Amino acid sequence: MDNYKKYKSTTGVEYNFYVLVGGKEQFVSLDRPGATIIVRDMKLAKAIEANDYFKSQKIILDSVVGEVEDDRVNEPQETKNYQGITNLGDATDILRKEYGVAEKDVALKAQALSKAKELGISFPDWK
Repeated sequence: MDNYKKYKSTTGVEYNFYVLVGGKEQFVSLDRPGATIIVRDMKLAKAIEANDYFKSQKIILDSVVGEVEDDRVNEPQETKNYQGITNLGDATDILRKEYGVAEKDVALKAQALSKAKELGISFPDWK
C-alpha cells in the first residue's frame, strides 16, 4: 500500500517556499489556487508542518494514506472514536475544525464516513 500525506492550499494564493530538511533547503510549491502536493518523505512533511503557512492554515493536511509516524510507515493504529456525534452537522464540524477537511468534501453522510475512516476516526453513535 502506498503511504503519503497530501497537503492543499486553502486560499486563492499560490505558495512557493523553502523548508530545511536534513540540513538542506528543499523547495515546496503549491503553484495554483487549491493546488495539492503529495509527500512521501516524512522529514519533508514535518518541515512543511513547521512552516508558518501550515500553522496559519493557509496550507492544510488534506489527507493521510496509510499510517505514518516519525520517518517510517507504521501499521494502522487504533481508531479515535468521537462519542455523542449523531448527525452530519456535528461530524462535519469535527472533520473541518480538527482535521482541516473542506466542507464540500463531506456534504453527504457517505462522504463524511469515508473521510473519517480515511483519517482513522469514527462516530460510533451515528446510525
